[in-house]
Amino acid sequence: MALDIVIPILPFEKFIIAHAVLCVIGFLGLLPLGALVARYTRTFSPNWFKAHWIIQFAVAGPVIIVGVSMGIHAVVLAVSGPVNDVHKRWGISIFVLYLAQLAFGASIHFYKPSAWAKGHGRRPYQNYFHAVTGLLIIALAMFQVRTGFRSEWPVQTGRGPITNGANVFWYVWIVLLPVIYFSGVVVLIRRQLAQEKEAREEDTDSAEPKEPIAHEASGSTATEVAKGE
Repeated sequence: MALDIVIPILPFEKFIIAHAVLCVIGFLGLLPLGALVARYTRTFSPNWFKAHWIIQFAVAGPVIIVGVSMGIHAVVLAVSGPVNDVHKRWGISIFVLYLAQLAFGASIHFYKPSAWAKGHGRRPYQNYFHAVTGLLIIALAMFQVRTGFRSEWPVQTGRGPITNGANVFWYVWIVLLPVIYFSGVVVLIRRQLAQEKEAREEDTDSAEPKEPIAHEASGSTATEVAKGE
């Protein structure tokens, strides 16, 4: 009777597993969460941006950095060579793009065009670029995760493909995330544009000379929400 030989998990394989878990949590969990928070709360609370950057930078950042570091260390332990396959090349590219996105997001928040900062004009193009780039990073991460469990793991470990559960999860997640996000766009975009228009009109009116009013109320919620970014 043949005996099944169980090969223990090698040290470099443990780092691969840690890399996979952390990067999935960071790129496919926390980054989409931050995007959804921005999409669904920006028209209801002026604190949406604070929640957005805390998730994308303060929470996701350490998880992603450690996850990528685990992958690099696994390559070193396995002596699997330089950046010589699709997973490694895309991994580095997505990580660099994520860091650039953080820097770009901070720059467009703290350095606004003068007209937009004063409540005039339309939303700057760089804001749209930032949003599209964020979605692109998540989409590329979806592709990257699939190359990891479908190709990289079998090639680097010789253990064969992992269970089909990862494949099922991937298909469900790649369909569910866009549905949730773009449902928010469809439902809330008119409200967002209306709030931004109201904020611009209020700022225009406030720029005109007028008699001071005792105990004048502060700006409306729409103004505060629209100026969150």
